[in-house]
This record gives sequence, structure tokens and C-alpha cells, in this order.
Amino acid sequence: MKNYHELTLRGRAIRLRKLALLALEQYALDVGRVRLMSNDFNGIFRVDTTDGSKYVLRVCLPEGGHGLQEINSEMMWLAALKEDTDIHLPQPLRTRGGEWVTTVEVAGVPEPRHCVVFGWVPGPDLADRLTPENVSMQGALAARLHQHASNFESPEGFWIKTADKVFPFEEPLVLFDEAHAQLFPARRRDLFQRGIERMECVLEGLFASSRRPQVLHYDLHQWNLKVYRGDLYPFDFEDLMWGYPVQDVAVSLYYYQRYDQYRALRAAFRHGYTQHREWPEQYPGQIETLMAGRSLELTNFVLQDPNPDYQREAPAFIERTEARLRAILANT
Repeated sequence: MKNYHELTLRGRAIRLRKLALLALEQYALDVGRVRLMSNDFNGIFRVDTTDGSKYVLRVCLPEGGHGLQEINSEMMWLAALKEDTDIHLPQPLRTRGGEWVTTVEVAGVPEPRHCVVFGWVPGPDLADRLTPENVSMQGALAARLHQHASNFESPEGFWIKTADKVFPFEEPLVLFDEAHAQLFPARRRDLFQRGIERMECVLEGLFASSRRPQVLHYDLHQWNLKVYRGDLYPFDFEDLMWGYPVQDVAVSLYYYQRYDQYRALRAAFRHGYTQHREWPEQYPGQIETLMAGRSLELTNFVLQDPNPDYQREAPAFIERTEARLRAILANT
């Protein structure tokens, strides 16, 4: 049988759909149709039932990404938000046996996969409705999530990673491997190393604080938010981290740097946030440094992921990261 990663996108989708169908047998759903939406990272399927309801099935990456305890903790966090707030959230479904997660395997798909099912989140992505008004709502939503997290007491069995390292997802550090030597001539390599050292200092200062870390979404960008009937619906809580609100804000703002209207979008985000909470930046340049840290984190991810599209994009991505690091190290 051909290696999964050597298959075309269609070939991978066919194999993964077999696994998705097997996982859905564990849920009290009368399934009518199952369609692949994305397989860039996790496998994401739209599930239509015979009564007209819609759901999302997420087929998680194999172990080494997010483990069973982390995925269960994600469900606990969503349940707490659902109980304590009126934020619109994707409601997770339990299996017939009452579990949040089912684990299945099929021939031809690498390793057993953890699967979860959520209620459908309506509307287009915020990325397709990018106005200052909507980004202001994003800032307000981030503040509300942070406010809830500041009072959250984690239940028994709750475990997520901590964003106290430059590369918090515990992926292998491959930036300076010999295999990538052509992408990192001496001058660039030195710049990236200095960027890592700067980030380590910022994180050390954050986590030396007397304030306790709190749960962060840690991926609240414009592709993880839906716009529907004048409100925002967040989803994809998979990357939850213990950390500080300023880190979460930096992650959100990182993805707006590509736009010409970045300053206006950042101001809109801040305006929405400060309607609910004090702006979390402790000193000028802190957010910019944390944004550069996100660049480092993603560069390492792009280099080690087997997705051929990421490998093709790696040189251009590294050039953009280099420019951001030069600006940060020159001005902070």
C-alpha cells in the first residue's frame, strides 16, 4: 500500500474518509453525507444528518501532536465557557458511551487517530469580512475569554501545555539542522539565534510574574472566527495553552501584519479589547517581540511538517521572518 504522505490530496481524502465514517459510528447521528473540508493539518469533515442538522468531525493528527488528555481538556474548557458565558461556541458531542473523544484506525492511515465531533459553526470566516468593526469585536471577544479564564479553576484531569518556551508545542527544533543549511547562511542563522534569545528573555520575565498563568486560546486568528448575524463565533480551541493574555493578543495581531491596513486593524482590536479589560501589554515593544516569536514558532513548524506545500513556501516564509526579526532587534 502506498505511503499516506506520498498520495495526492484526493488519495489522502479517500483514506481519511473511511476513518471518519468509522468514527461516526460511535455517535448517535443518522449520517446522510460526509464531505472533506480540509486536510492541511487535521482532517476536517462536514457531516450532514438526515434530519438536516450539520456537524463538524475533526480527525486529529497522530500522537505527537495533541494527545488524548489535551483533547479532553479542550472539551472541558468549551464546556466551562458554555456554562459560564453567552459566547457562541461549537458545542462538542459525546459518543454513545459518553466520551468526548473516540479513537479509531484504518489501514493506510498512519497511526490511530483521535476524533471529535462539534456542532456546526455558521457564517463566513472573519478573514472574508475583515472590517475594523469586526476586528473590534474580535478584540472584545478575546477580552471576554481572558476575563473568564482569569477565574477558571481547572477540573481534575485538565492538562494543557504551557507557553513558557519559544517552541511550546514540543516539536523537534529543526531550524538549524544540516538539511536546512542552504536556507540559513551564517548571517541569517545568527539573527534567528538572537531572536530566540530575545524571546527567551521576554518569556522569562512574563513567567517570573506573581500573576498566575491562565488558559489561552492561543490561535484566535481571522480563520478561526466566523461572522454570523452581527456576532463572532470562535472555534478551533485545539491549541489551548497556559500563559498570559499579552501572548494571546500577540498571536491574534501577528496574522494582520500582511495587510496594508495593519495599523487600523490593530487599533480596532485594541479598542474592542479595552472596552472589557485593560490592555495587557506591559511595556512598549512587548507585543511586537511576541509576534516575532510566533514567526519563529511557525518557521520551525513549516520546516518539519511533511506537507509538500509548506516545503515549497518555506524560503519565502523564512525571508519574511528574517525581516521581522531585524526590525524587532533594531527597535526593542
